[in-house]
Amino acid sequence: MGRPRGTGSLYQQKDSAVWWIKYHRNGRSFRESTRTTEKRQATRILAKRLAEISTNTFVGPAHERITVGELAEDLFRDYRINGRETIDDVQTRWRLHIEPFFGSRRVSEVTSDLVAKYVDYRQSEKARNATINREMAALKRMFHIGMYATPPKVFRLPKFPKLTEDNIRTGFLEDAQYKKLIAYCPDLWFRAIVEMGRTYGWRISELINLKAGQVDVEARTIRLEPGTTKNKDGREVTMTTTVHNLLTQCVAGKSAELSVFTAGIGRIF
Repeated sequence: MGRPRGTGSLYQQKDSAVWWIKYHRNGRSFRESTRTTEKRQATRILAKRLAEISTNTFVGPAHERITVGELAEDLFRDYRINGRETIDDVQTRWRLHIEPFFGSRRVSEVTSDLVAKYVDYRQSEKARNATINREMAALKRMFHIGMYATPPKVFRLPKFPKLTEDNIRTGFLEDAQYKKLIAYCPDLWFRAIVEMGRTYGWRISELINLKAGQVDVEARTIRLEPGTTKNKDGREVTMTTTVHNLLTQCVAGKSAELSVFTAGIGRIF
C-alpha cells in the first residue's frame, strides 16, 4: 500500500539496496538518495524533509552542497566586474583568516552562533575589533550576493555583529579618491604610503618611521616593533599583493636601518 498523498515516498532503484526519497514542494518534485540501505533511517530523512517544507525552512539538497568558498568566488567576481580597487585587500583577508574557518563549510551550516564563534576565535588571536569588522563586512557581502543570485545560493542570513571600535580613525579613502591621489602624485613612495594607510589604517607617523629591516619581502610581512605604536604593542601584518609589489621596490638595495620611504640615502620623502 502506498503512502498517503503529501507524505512523500520511499523507493529503491533497480539493482541497488540504497533507499531514495521522493517529495514535492510548490508543485515541484524532488528525488534524493538517502545514502543508506536502512529503511528506518531513510524514513527519518524523509520526515526531516517534510518537516522543513511545512516550516518553510526547506532549501533543497542542491543548495546544501554550496560552500562558503563558492560565495567568496562570487564576491571576488563582483569586485572585478565593478573595478573595486580593494579586491586585493578582501582576497587577503579571505585567504588568511576567513577561509581557514569558513571556506569548506556549507552555507546551510553558517548560523549566527557559528559567526559569533568566529568573532570569539579572532579575538582570542588578539585581532582588533576594527579588523574583525572588516572581515564581517566581507562575509556579509558574500551572503548578500548569494541571496540575490539566480538561482539563490543563500536563503537565510545569519547575524553579522558590528563590534565597537576603539579610537576610530576617519579619512579612509574610497576607490575614486584613491585614484585621484595617485594621479596627482604617481611617485612610488607616495603610492606605497597611501596604499598601506588605506589597507592597514596605520598612522602617518607609523608609516614614515618604518625601517627597511621591518619589511620581510620573502615572508611578505611588515612588523611594527613594541613601543613604536600608540598603544605600545607590537604589530605584524601580511602584505597584500599590491603592498608587496610596492614595498619590494621601496626597500631594494637599502640597509635595515634606513627608512622605507627614502631615495636610498636616508632622506625621508
